[in-house]
Amino acid sequence: MKTSIKIIALMCLLSVFACGRKAFVVSSDAKQDAQNHYDSGFLCLQQDSLLQAFPHFIQVAEKLEVLPDDMTDEEKLLVSRAYYQMAHVFRRKIETNAEIDALRWALNYQRLINDTVWMARTGRQLADAFESVKENDSARFYLNKVMPCLDTLSDDVWDYIGARHLLADLYFDDQQLDSCLQVKREIIAFKTRRGMDTKNDSVSMGMNLFFSGSHAEAKPYLRKALEAEMGEVERGAIMSLLEQIYEEEGQADSVAFCHGFNKSYVQAESERVSDGMLAVKQYERYKKERDARLQGLREQKQAQVAQRKRLVFGGIAVLVALLVAAYLLALRKRHRNVLKDKDFEALELKVMAIYGDRLNNKKERIVKVFDEAYPDAIAKLKAVHPDLNATELDISVLSMFSFRTKEVADLLGLRENTVSKYRSNIKKKTQSDSFEALWKPFLGQT
Repeated sequence: MKTSIKIIALMCLLSVFACGRKAFVVSSDAKQDAQNHYDSGFLCLQQDSLLQAFPHFIQVAEKLEVLPDDMTDEEKLLVSRAYYQMAHVFRRKIETNAEIDALRWALNYQRLINDTVWMARTGRQLADAFESVKENDSARFYLNKVMPCLDTLSDDVWDYIGARHLLADLYFDDQQLDSCLQVKREIIAFKTRRGMDTKNDSVSMGMNLFFSGSHAEAKPYLRKALEAEMGEVERGAIMSLLEQIYEEEGQADSVAFCHGFNKSYVQAESERVSDGMLAVKQYERYKKERDARLQGLREQKQAQVAQRKRLVFGGIAVLVALLVAAYLLALRKRHRNVLKDKDFEALELKVMAIYGDRLNNKKERIVKVFDEAYPDAIAKLKAVHPDLNATELDISVLSMFSFRTKEVADLLGLRENTVSKYRSNIKKKTQSDSFEALWKPFLGQT
């Protein structure tokens, strides 16, 4: 009995394990291939070859991305980096909607592995992207989430500086120019104390001043664009603002000088739009394939889990049947100490089968098969002990088969306390120590 129970418990544990184990495993070759693609893509980014980098990051996700529950932390880490770098490409190409989508996927994986540094970095980029499309509530939500983390990051101040610039932009969007400029001045002071270049920050302040209508105050800051490190698109855009200021001042030579940047600016902008659209098309195609693949994997995994459950619970059902058989065998062994008659053992099996039939386990069936096996036994017992009533006779028959008090109560529709009192009364009336001893003379046994 105890052994059978232990086996069933073991099968239950195996059921939990079987239903929860990983269904899809990425091969070591695929992992190495994905790492190689990431390294190649990152090298392309360092060389400012954005369109050459992008397909490598798509390949990383394509080779590793299955259901998150089936991915290792190492795989999630690399996929989150790949999505982050895709978002970087979109950011450079000013494809904000695609950037936001890629950053969200990166953030989801980073949360799964609790990658605090990259969660802060990705959250800040998300906030920045939302601000660029003027969804400022979402921008503030992500900025507030990551700012405490960015304050404590000592190994890389760039994310902290980027977050402060974003805060200034949000102030500007809310038409709080003084607060915006104050934050920009704090950034410049922060970087100056660390010996860092502040030309780009000055240009940023100049843009805020220009768009607030303070063109004259903006001019010295915007002129820093000639010295700052920035791309052709960005420098061309700044020079177009200076061109407007010089036109207002009537400085034709300066206007002509600034206008000279227009050609390269327009060409670079045209290339940016074309490259950005190409990257978005690649990303959208991968998204469609990824979503279809993940849906197929979910359905496949659900089918596998259901199949495992059927197999495991089927095995448990078999073990339960074995446990019932062991219970019946234990009862038989218990009776063999007193009632050794083979006919009685066969009768006992029939009785146990009737009791096991939970839909039709009436005591009348048990009494009937007993009466058929020993036609005169009940009459003889009644003749010797005429003071036994019908209920006591039924309890005597059931108790002879070692039914427990609860089982007898269930069969007769009585309370357990009532059955216990009946049993006690029967033993007093018959002066018997056990029901086996009481019935033994009436079953033709000595």
